[in-house]
Formats: sequence, C-alpha cells, structure tokens
Amino acid sequence: MSQTVVVTAPGGTAIVNAGGGSVVTSVPSTVVVEHESTPETIVVTRGIPGPRGPQGIPGPAGGAAFVRQADAPLSALCVVWEDAAGVVRPADYDDMDHVYLISGLTLTATPSAGDVTVQRSGPVDDASWNWAPGPVYLGTGGALTQAPPVDGFDILIGYAVSPTRLYLDIQDPISLED
Repeated sequence: MSQTVVVTAPGGTAIVNAGGGSVVTSVPSTVVVEHESTPETIVVTRGIPGPRGPQGIPGPAGGAAFVRQADAPLSALCVVWEDAAGVVRPADYDDMDHVYLISGLTLTATPSAGDVTVQRSGPVDDASWNWAPGPVYLGTGGALTQAPPVDGFDILIGYAVSPTRLYLDIQDPISLED
C-alpha cells in the first residue's frame, strides 16, 4: 500500500508517492503537507534564525593563522615569541632565552594590550615591502631583514619571492659564535 503526499507551496504543488520513491523540489520557507489517506494537514515552517555568531579568525585557510594576546602595543608584521600563557612579544635575534619560542609573524596590530593574529607559515603580502628575492631573517625587536646577523642567532623567517610577498618558513635558530 502506498501513500501519496501532496505538498502545496506558494511556488506550486508537488506530489510525492511515499511507496515508490520521492520527488524533491525547492523548499520555500513554509510548506503545507496534506496526506490523502487522512484529512490531517501539517504545516512545516522554517525556524527563526538565531543571532549572528562572532567573526572567525582572519587570515589564510588551513590553520596557518591564529589569534594570541599581546600585553602591550604591538605592530603588524612583527616576529613574535609566545610565553606559556599564550601572550606574544616581539622576538629578537640575540635573545637567547626566547629564540626557540618564536610563534610567527603578526598580521594585525594592537594599539594597547589585545588580540593579534599571528601567521606561522605560508604567503604574506604587504604593499609597503620592497624585498629582493631571497632569504629573510629575524632582526631586532621583531623586525624582518635581509641582512644575515653576524652574532646572536641566525633565524631564517622565510623567503621573499617578490618585492611584496614573503613565504613564511620559520627555521630553527642557529647560534653564531663570536
């Protein structure tokens, strides 16, 4: 025994034979379903949307960027290290205590303590850069440089492939002996 269902909507009517498969049509916000074998009518209504959620993390797909907390003003495009509490601070090529804790390059800035987005790997573009193609190193106070250090630690941050594009590929620090 098959049951036929008639779906009536503002855009038209669809007949669905429950025993012999189904017919799928576009579903408007309100649909009236009538069962021919019973005089019962069921109204199916789409629920009211809830409030909009918080915006997701900006940056590249794939989890290469993440949000951390800064405890002081911090600029964008600054190499940072992260402490055990998740607070980031500018890294320095000769900071023996923190060169092994580098987390990435900031993509956003904060004028006071607050959230910053940090990227660990992949491409970063900035129109203010003027790189020569080649390696990019960590300098002083989180700055990027193409001049390799002569003391402290040699920390390759990535490779410039154009004047305005850097591919982040942070390497382990190499201690330079005096």
